[in-house]
Formats: sequence, C-alpha cells, structure tokens
Amino acid sequence: MARMVITTFGSMGDLNPFIALGTALRSRGHDVLFSVEGNLEPQISLQGFPVRLLTGDQEKALAPFRQQIFHRDQPLLSLRLLVEQYILPTLPAKVAELREICQQADLLISVAPQFAASIVAELLHLPWVSVVLTPSTLPSARVAAQPLSTPLPAPLQRWRNRFSWFLAGIFLRQIVDQPINRVRREFQVPPRTNLMWTGNLSPHLTALAVSPAFLPRPDDWPESLLMTGFYFWDRPQSWQCPEMLKDFLQTDQPIVAVTAGSVVPEERAVFAAYYQTSIESILACGARALVINAPQTAILPEGREDILYLSFVPFSEVFPACAAVIHHGGIGTIAQCLRAGVPSLVVPGGMDQPFNAAQMVQRQAGLWIPRKQYTTRRAERALNRLLSTPAYQERMREIRAQILQEDGVTTFCAAVEQLLRHIPV
Repeated sequence: MARMVITTFGSMGDLNPFIALGTALRSRGHDVLFSVEGNLEPQISLQGFPVRLLTGDQEKALAPFRQQIFHRDQPLLSLRLLVEQYILPTLPAKVAELREICQQADLLISVAPQFAASIVAELLHLPWVSVVLTPSTLPSARVAAQPLSTPLPAPLQRWRNRFSWFLAGIFLRQIVDQPINRVRREFQVPPRTNLMWTGNLSPHLTALAVSPAFLPRPDDWPESLLMTGFYFWDRPQSWQCPEMLKDFLQTDQPIVAVTAGSVVPEERAVFAAYYQTSIESILACGARALVINAPQTAILPEGREDILYLSFVPFSEVFPACAAVIHHGGIGTIAQCLRAGVPSLVVPGGMDQPFNAAQMVQRQAGLWIPRKQYTTRRAERALNRLLSTPAYQERMREIRAQILQEDGVTTFCAAVEQLLRHIPV
C-alpha cells in the first residue's frame, strides 16, 4: 500500500476525473488523500476521502473577468487572466502548504498546471505523476493550435501548425514561465521552460486522460506520454433520478440537452443569452429541450411540456437518451458525449474550448459555432444538420464502440503501480 496525495483545482468538472482515479486507487488498497481548495472539499468528503485544504479561491479571484474568460473565444487572454489573477498570487502559499501535506507521502498525483506540485516534488525528492486533462497543451505539427473555418492542404496546414505553436510559445513563456520561475527561484529549485505545455510535466509518469477517439496520437508527441483514455465519474452517491426526468425522457420526440458544464451559480449569468438561444433553436427543430444548470437570470419559457430545467443531472445518465447536446466545449462534457455516442453542437468560449471544438469537427463528432457568432438561426441550422444527417449517428456509434473498449482509470492505476514497483515505498 502506498500513501498518495492527489491535488487539482478548478470546477467540479475538473475534479471528476480525479475522484475516478482516487476511488480506483483506494479500491486497490492505497491510502489516498486529496489536497484542494475549499470549493472542491464538500464533494471529496462525500466520497469518504480525507482532505487537506490549500490557499486559493478561483471563483472569487476570476469573478471580475468572467466575460473575458467564458464569453470570448480567446484562449491566450483567458490564460493570462488565470495566471495573473489566480495562480500567481496564491502559488507561494500553495507550495508551503502542499510541502507540509506531502511530508509522509510516497507519491504525488497532480493535474499538470498545478505549478506547486512540481516545486514540492523537487524539494522533497518525491515521485510524482502529472495528469493532462486536455491535449490543447501538447504542441504538435500534426495538430492545429487554433481551429480554422476552412481546411488547408496538408503541407501548408503542418507549416501553419508549427508557426502557431511557435508564436503561442513566445507568448506563454512571457506570461507563464517568467513569473512562475521567479517563484521557483524563491524556493531554490531550478527554472523550467514551456511550463504551460510539456515543461511542468513529471519525468516519472505523465498520463493524458483522453481517448485517441477524440484525438489520434500524433507521432511527434513525447514517447514518455501515456495516453490512457478518459476517466469517467459524475454520479454522486446521493443522486436519485427524479420522476419528472424519467417522464420527460419517455418520448418519441428527439431530445437535445443544453449545458454549460459545471460552472458555479455566480458564473452562470454570463451564459444567459447562450441558454436562451439554444432553447429557441431546439424548439424550432421540433425537439425537446433538456436544460441543465441554466442561470436564474435567463428569461426562459415556462409551463411547456417540451422543456425541462434541472440544476444538476449526471451527464452519463441523460446523454445516452439525447439526439444531440449543445455545450461549451469542456473536455469532461465532450468525453461524456463521445461515450454516449451523441453528436455535439459546441459553442466555445476561452481556455481549451476552441481547441476541443475543432477536434470534434475533425472527428465528425459534431459542429461548432464561435460564441460571438451564436444566433438562433445558426444554431437551428446546425442542429437540424446533426439531427438529420445519418453520417453523424454512424460516426458516433463508431466512436462510442471504441471508447467502451477503453478503461482509462485501470490503465492509469496499472502505470502508477508499475512506477511504485521501481520506487520502493
């Protein structure tokens, strides 16, 4: 048995893969402790894990910048805000706290951009494992850093890809490497480069929690990167399917779900127009609208039998009953769509969402409309195409079959235990 510390940050959608890992590692006899910020503590405690809190409140820190982060498809701008307003101010305190928490640990498991983890691992000479949740941080000449509306010839596309990653690297080294390395020097650990990409990954084991059905592995990724498949968990033990949901799903009409993922109540307001446009387009297509996690500020129709509002429902429970899903492009939501075999209409904002949307189009798993161009007319046309084109349903069946053959959690656990055998605990 090994003593393991798992650390991550973000929303509940960011936490879910780590609950899947923690649950599996605990069932294999390991002692698992979570080290997270306060917003994630309640759900982890409900699963019976011990929790040690870290300094930081991402929701509060980013509250003044919600429009820039969630409503604009500008990944580099949203990343700058994340680093400057949230990550940097709390990083020294996180390092000190995580260092104390890991004193008796045999292994540290961390989401890749948790910069405190690499510092602590080096200070304590502690084996650690990086988990990459989205391939948007892994440069490749075979993968476009940003989506294009019109495909280019393959040689020109590869050149553009290299140039785009090169330019993004210059920007990221300024906004990420320079300030993070200042903190690293304070703790007397060597500087690293390309910290937002491969520079902050563990030399012991790095796992990419993504299926090749979403992005086939490029031949120029590091050989040490283990592509495991997705890690699925989204159903709290206390959740029970309400009768009104059971009744709503019993229909001959197509059902289209619309969600913005696991954004907290304070962040939902920026999605009001997105929800209203989505509902209007769903109804215009003659489908039933399953509306998940909508803001109270949205002006939504009431008293209609073809609309059901739910503040929360596990995607794994309802997506298989849907004909399509409209969503923001979060990697966790995409994973659930692919496993359910349901096509997506992706309406991305910032961070990795435009990248994820482009991959869905590349895989013929859905369509995408940039947030600033999202209108009822465009959404209705896209939905009608998804609902009426058999090729999408056929392609989604193929993807679903591939993902059901994978077991990302088991693959990860086996790799961790192999690592531990080479590092006695």
